[in-house]
Amino acid sequence: MIWQEVKLYLLGASSVGAEMLAAELLRLGVAGWQQQSASELRNYLQDESSPFDYAAAELQSAAEAADDTVAFTLYLADDEQGAQILAALQRLAAAPETLGLQSLRMQVNRRSSEEWEDNWKQYYKPFKVGSRLVVCPSWEEYAPQAGELLLRIEPGGSFGTGQHQTTRLCLELLESCLAEQPAGAKLLDLGCGTGILSIGGLLLGAKSAVAVDIEEHSAKAAAENAALNELPPERYLTLWGNILTDEALLAQVRACAPASGYDIIVVNIVADVIMAMSPLFAQLLAGQGQVICSGIIENRRAEVLQTLQALGLRLQAERQDGGWCSMLFAL
Repeated sequence: MIWQEVKLYLLGASSVGAEMLAAELLRLGVAGWQQQSASELRNYLQDESSPFDYAAAELQSAAEAADDTVAFTLYLADDEQGAQILAALQRLAAAPETLGLQSLRMQVNRRSSEEWEDNWKQYYKPFKVGSRLVVCPSWEEYAPQAGELLLRIEPGGSFGTGQHQTTRLCLELLESCLAEQPAGAKLLDLGCGTGILSIGGLLLGAKSAVAVDIEEHSAKAAAENAALNELPPERYLTLWGNILTDEALLAQVRACAPASGYDIIVVNIVADVIMAMSPLFAQLLAGQGQVICSGIIENRRAEVLQTLQALGLRLQAERQDGGWCSMLFAL
């Protein structure tokens, strides 16, 4: 399907001007739009209470460099109604004073839904993580070299392509853990996303894995990725639900563990969720079990460390990259 992507730039705009333009869009029949203000973004990023653990450095740089322009982005169907709205917006851009605006710039591009859905794939290529794993998207071809293990991933809508520092650091720590573990290690992947961590763990030598996510579509994606890597169902089980509130799910996770507990737990989420889950770690781990925590920004490191140490977990190793921390603990 073809869409008209319309960008309206309100230069040096006041909040009143932005409200007037928003009201005009509603009057014209525009159902929704994206509104970006550099000043509002700067205030949000500077607010310590804002939950922006995954705010990219590029986003913060853009907020600091941008002027006070307010940008409106909207999409119009390529039909008669869309053409009428587009014509009205073009007249407004040519004479913004009719709405009491000082300056309004307009940019129009034709877009297709296929472009949005698939264009990002050109940037996702096979890459190596650690000393053995090569992460490869399902649509790419790659011939593993001697000693390499090929991990195929179809991301779908779930987190975990392996490109983010949090995932790479976690895989590196997991590889080092499994190199020292006796054969037959059992993994528990909490917040599994695409399943990249637990599937990678199986390829690196673990015997079996249980992967859990709060979203059903992520659990299904993980199961599909396990099949993509030719892992039999008896080695890879996926579950979905909130393990913090769903007692039946927690009981099922416990029942899937061997009598002694899981050998390794991997948790790549965010600091607050890791700390909320932390009382479960000792309950689910084997006597010499380990837990890898990732997705932690540097300024939350001390808080997470203190929380887990208070529960009797010992810090064994740590890796950092680009402002992110991954930590390995043991009972």
